[in-house]
Amino acid sequence: MFLILVLAFPEIARADDFTTVAERTGYRLTSTYEETADYLKRLDDASEWVTLTQYGVSPQGRTMHLVIVSKDGAFTPDAAHQTGKVIALVQNGIHSGEIEGKDACLALIRDMVITREKESLLDSVIFLMIPMFNLDGHENRARYTRPNQDGPENAGFRSTAQFLNLNRDYLKADSPEMRAWLANWLAWMPDFFVDDHVTDGSDWQYTVSYSAPWHANAAPSIRNWIKTLYDPFLHDHIEDAGYKIFPYAYGRGGDFLKGVGSYVAPPRLSDGYTILWNRPGVLIEMHSLKDYKSRVLCNYEALVATLEVINCNATSLKRAVAEADAETEAGLSNWFPLSFRSDGDSVMIDFAGYVYDTVLSEASGGAFVRYHRDQPRTYRIPYFASFMARDSILPPRAYLIPREWNEQIERLRLHGVRIDTLIQPFTAQVERYYLDSVKWGTSSYEGHVQPSFRTAVRETTITYPAGTAVVDLRQRAAKVAIHALEPKGPDSFVGWGMWNTIFERKEYIEDYVIDPLGDSMLAHNPGLRTEFLKKLRADSKFAGDPDARRMFFYERSKYAETTLGWYPVARLMDELPPVAPWKE
Repeated sequence: MFLILVLAFPEIARADDFTTVAERTGYRLTSTYEETADYLKRLDDASEWVTLTQYGVSPQGRTMHLVIVSKDGAFTPDAAHQTGKVIALVQNGIHSGEIEGKDACLALIRDMVITREKESLLDSVIFLMIPMFNLDGHENRARYTRPNQDGPENAGFRSTAQFLNLNRDYLKADSPEMRAWLANWLAWMPDFFVDDHVTDGSDWQYTVSYSAPWHANAAPSIRNWIKTLYDPFLHDHIEDAGYKIFPYAYGRGGDFLKGVGSYVAPPRLSDGYTILWNRPGVLIEMHSLKDYKSRVLCNYEALVATLEVINCNATSLKRAVAEADAETEAGLSNWFPLSFRSDGDSVMIDFAGYVYDTVLSEASGGAFVRYHRDQPRTYRIPYFASFMARDSILPPRAYLIPREWNEQIERLRLHGVRIDTLIQPFTAQVERYYLDSVKWGTSSYEGHVQPSFRTAVRETTITYPAGTAVVDLRQRAAKVAIHALEPKGPDSFVGWGMWNTIFERKEYIEDYVIDPLGDSMLAHNPGLRTEFLKKLRADSKFAGDPDARRMFFYERSKYAETTLGWYPVARLMDELPPVAPWKE
């Protein structure tokens, strides 16, 4: 009789056939790429609810897998959206040494489709899972890769094979992995996103911390759903499972007595990026000093809690997302925050830490904190978790980009930003940024030498030719476009060094030309002479630098370059002229 049932229902299989590598080794090891792929293929073969697909190829040639779990057999984006269910994407291994999310997901999918203990989690959810985002880093594994972490023994490496940190790459999108991820994201446009990580740093009793869209970078409908429904459910579930949970935080000044604080994620990070699409992104951070088994099992419970609260509140989540989308597509008319800072307010909390002291190191000559894990202690400390905007802008009606900046335009299109073009010349009053006081980073960061600069907005009238790129902000990708194109955005394209040529002089003037010209300007322009003498008295470095003095006169002469420092993207505040879709 049992054999007949197995033949009739191939998705039914023995649970121990799907024991994960982590479970089989007592959580000493995590599965390799090949073992993970084999496990997922067997799940695909065993269950009509599972399909294993490919969404890209890593730089070293590995298949980037996406697992789709659906009771409805809705294995394409169109089919999934037609069900009306919540599409939830869980991503693992963006930092591939932080890999318990993968092992938790493998067990969870088994329990949804094989043992059926958790099949109810699929009632109102279509579950998407990326087992390992940073595949090449995952396979660059070693026992001593993660010195701040308690297992597994074969943890992977933080960066990709091209030494890029994928969780700094969301908006700049340099890596092949991220470009594949973006295409997958745009195709599916999930309603909810989870990014599984491990946190280093201070030691405490909490096994898991998390970050969710609580702040003003999220639409009000999203914030309300998270605060009223998600947060309390997650906390209760984790504590009922026997673990401690706290919002993602760090010690202020390295001393718990000074309190703990948080931050608002910029769009270089996963949760800071997905919220630009009005999709709540939750960062789950297991604590690195807890043993690997505890981390995997707690990660499992965090995912179960997330799917349970979504199932119970699927309609309200879909409504919150749709409301935020509608507001964005109608046009963002209020001041838009680009970056945030603590407003200085705090609340007193009970924080579950450990007794600690400070020890002087003979090796380094510095001091380090030593935690006594056998002495748990609850501290009454301030918690800093409220923020105010540091930089905000009033969004324009559209951005105008000269078509010669094709690389930046194509990068916007990678993000799903709709680009149109002028179909005829267009004269308009626009706002443009003048960027000066440029300082360059002293080292490369994620492959970029980044400039910092001062910004000033100036109104001007310009005639733009047909073919100029137009970014209409009445679209779902408006917030992505704003962060990419506003210079003060923490991850703007110009801030990442993608427009560095606008800061470079291309024409020069010889000393034998500028010196007599400067002397003549001093002799015939009293106001200029006063300004020059004042600067000589106030700035001794300037006074002793002939080249700096020459530049003073060059910049005030008729020969100075007029384009230097002018950001080429213009802000159009009035209505759009006729446009057509962008063509390659």
